[in-house]
Amino acid sequence: MNTRILLLALPALAASAFARPPEIGQPLPPWRDGELDIHHINTGRGDALFFILPDGTTLLEDTSGKTLEAAPFSLPSRPDASRPPGEWVARYVQRVMPPGHGGIDYALLSHFHGDHMGAITADSPLAANGAYRLSGITQVMESVPIATILDRGWPHYDFPAPIRNATVDNYRRFLDWQIRHHGLKVERFAPGRNDQIALLHAAGNYPGFEIRNLYGNGQVWTGKGNGTRELFPPLHTLGKDQQPIENILSNAFVIRYGRFDYFSGGDLSDERVALPDGDGAWQQVERPVAEAAGPVDAMKANHHGSWDANSAAFLAALRPRVIVVTTRAEGHPAVNTWHRLTSKALWPGERDIFVTHVSEATARTTYGIERQARSTQGHVVIRTAPGGDSYRVFVLDDGDERMRVKAVFGPYAAQ
Repeated sequence: MNTRILLLALPALAASAFARPPEIGQPLPPWRDGELDIHHINTGRGDALFFILPDGTTLLEDTSGKTLEAAPFSLPSRPDASRPPGEWVARYVQRVMPPGHGGIDYALLSHFHGDHMGAITADSPLAANGAYRLSGITQVMESVPIATILDRGWPHYDFPAPIRNATVDNYRRFLDWQIRHHGLKVERFAPGRNDQIALLHAAGNYPGFEIRNLYGNGQVWTGKGNGTRELFPPLHTLGKDQQPIENILSNAFVIRYGRFDYFSGGDLSDERVALPDGDGAWQQVERPVAEAAGPVDAMKANHHGSWDANSAAFLAALRPRVIVVTTRAEGHPAVNTWHRLTSKALWPGERDIFVTHVSEATARTTYGIERQARSTQGHVVIRTAPGGDSYRVFVLDDGDERMRVKAVFGPYAAQ
């Protein structure tokens, strides 16, 4: 077969492989060139999403991590409590990493909360170098090299005010050591850009792929070029108790691949979701972010499906076909949020909702969730076909590390 025929045949071969879903009980087949994989990793301790982009470029968004709460608020650790959450995430990433890739290309912290970056507590162990403690992002990099880290605070960590606590102080010591000893690159997440997280290995093969930075620190993409606009009033005009909270500073982005679109927004929330508009209307950041994104095929629900997130206007703008709720506590997802997620009064059409863990207490109070959700336990993997015209959802057993498929949904036609 000559080179031209081989190149023409490769997409057909990849599509043929995508057309054959794995058998239930068997391990998830590895990623193939041209596919987009989105792994929602369930540790029971917060968000950790691992993306394998069509050319093999990798992105880790958040790292789960030790949290300060204890049961019954926190959910059980998965697969179990024998290792810290950051170590479970690192091991998961190592299992699914494309062959020949020795590390993670990009890591993005959506915001500075322990269930997304790893809280530091009195018993957090020291790194082997003795320079910082291990939890979440620092624990992951103990096992898996990371080339570039993006966050909302670099380099001064002073918005909306200086950020000082044990977790962020430790993170900054970690960055300093890794920059000096291993050449780590650190950047501030820049809303509006579509080139900050880019394909690194074969971008020319996927001209229609992009990751558009939508929002962070009150700045939202205008939809034109790389322009942004400010959602917050001048902070000096606000009282001390009116300053923006960490959740509404979360970074948000949309992935576009062919006809497929996916949204992720950390812990974005609508502080006044249950209150009338007024002087605090600027705190309702979800709607302008969703309007900047436009309709998507799939999304991660904001703020673990908490009561104060995934507002009616936000969901009506995104109109997702697939929703993944990454839970970490009792009450995730909340009953009022579940009603919005399932309401066809907000947007018509079918939607499939996957929840990484539903506790017994949540099942009793979030009415109908066990009947309406497509899954209520396990890692959730979205995998597109090469080119992005269709995708499947796989639910994986999170009780061990064998990556066994519990259920397969789709293929869905991307819109």
